[in-house]
Amino acid sequence: MNIAPETFQKPVTNIAGLSQAQPENAKGDNSLDQDSFLRLMTTQLKFQDPFDPLDNQAMVAQLAQFSSVAGISEMKQSLSDIASILGNNRLSDAKEWIGHTVLVPGNISVAGANGQYAGEFELTKATDNLSIDLLNEAGEIVMFVELGQQEAGPVEFNFDSKDEAGKSLDQGRLRVRVNGGSVTNLATWVPVASVKTTEGNGPPILVTPIGNVFPAEALKIG
Repeated sequence: MNIAPETFQKPVTNIAGLSQAQPENAKGDNSLDQDSFLRLMTTQLKFQDPFDPLDNQAMVAQLAQFSSVAGISEMKQSLSDIASILGNNRLSDAKEWIGHTVLVPGNISVAGANGQYAGEFELTKATDNLSIDLLNEAGEIVMFVELGQQEAGPVEFNFDSKDEAGKSLDQGRLRVRVNGGSVTNLATWVPVASVKTTEGNGPPILVTPIGNVFPAEALKIG
């Protein structure tokens, strides 16, 4: 009688020294967790030689060793989770930004600690008549500057806001408008008032007068 090759089976010796048939293409799990270890030990006790039983001290030693390895593994995973959380939040680093200013993309400018409205942009090509206006919420020009002829490249601006007595004056949120040139990458400097955390161990948030800003969105720190 002919038998197909794939029906042949090879013996596999288990922990108790018993043999059982296992298919040629059988695949097992290389990992051994606590449940698997206890099942193997129960099988070993069930089929042990009654004239040469498993030594109690050896069994206790095996259990102690497995528990120690399992504990180390769990502790390693816990430390890895903590490191991941700290790496994402970086809250301690972000707190050091409180009181500083960050350069963020946008056309809304606010006064810094010294009352200055500042920012920068990229001029895409040369111009003969560049000017910058700061407008309030009503659309009125509060401050302006005539820069005249400018070559293509980065341009920084800084408006010193003061009252009649020469003291720093905070005029709230002002919109930046650039005239007489084509610009890109307009950004303004804003102060960081506080820092708060996000749900789900996400990155911290910098609280500024123009809204919340993620640290990754800051182009520069002043």
